[in-house]
Amino acid sequence: MTTCCQMTNGQTNAAATATERETRTYRPAVDVIETADSLRLVADVPGARAESIDVRVEDGVLTIRAEVPRRDVQEGVQWRLREYGVGAWERSFRLGDDVDSSRIEAACRDGVLTLTLPKAAHARPRKIEVRAN
Repeated sequence: MTTCCQMTNGQTNAAATATERETRTYRPAVDVIETADSLRLVADVPGARAESIDVRVEDGVLTIRAEVPRRDVQEGVQWRLREYGVGAWERSFRLGDDVDSSRIEAACRDGVLTLTLPKAAHARPRKIEVRAN
């Protein structure tokens, strides 16, 4: 496989206080799918807007960061259960030499972030023609 997943911080207890919920780092679920031409990372990013998601590659590491804003609490409302994550989260992935990091594309739709990581030409399968002598 071309990438390996490295988590920067562990997931924390969902029953935390509101203050704790706003200061912890979350671990969004990510699927990595490999095709002949690329890798695709699909991450659940509920509540994050495209403009709040930061995707960077530095020193061979792909990092995804986002912030989910806190929902306004109405006066007189008492929470019975608060599991929805708010605050900052981050995921990092070390990229192999077979990923063309200059051509990575990202799109966010309906709370799902999709990154397409094209394989470098040398890493893509190719058919070699056999000639008759």
